[in-house]
Amino acid sequence: MPVIPADIAVRLGRDLDPGEQPRVEAFIRDAAALVQDYCGSGYRDSPAIQAVICSEVIRWLAMQPGVLSERTGDIEVTYGAAASAQSLSPASRAALKRYRPKLGSIPLSRWGP
Repeated sequence: MPVIPADIAVRLGRDLDPGEQPRVEAFIRDAAALVQDYCGSGYRDSPAIQAVICSEVIRWLAMQPGVLSERTGDIEVTYGAAASAQSLSPASRAALKRYRPKLGSIPLSRWGP
């Protein structure tokens, strides 16, 4: 079940503007790629993974280009030349942790002298 722009619109509670559509589609591809990188190629789509992708896309839509961070109390904004907002949030990483490959060990034995 891949995420589509309509999934984002439902979660936003409004229709997407025609100008937002290409941006949302690009963000969906980016978020899905980051999730796949984080979880490995063996993960399967699930409602939880869809929710993470949608939440990341919505978070990225809310960020202004060039803004590294914002704070509401006492209004603090940090600007940067190239804000890299497109990364998985700590909350998303925590939600995806169960989908990551588990570490393990394999026994090794030596054949011959």
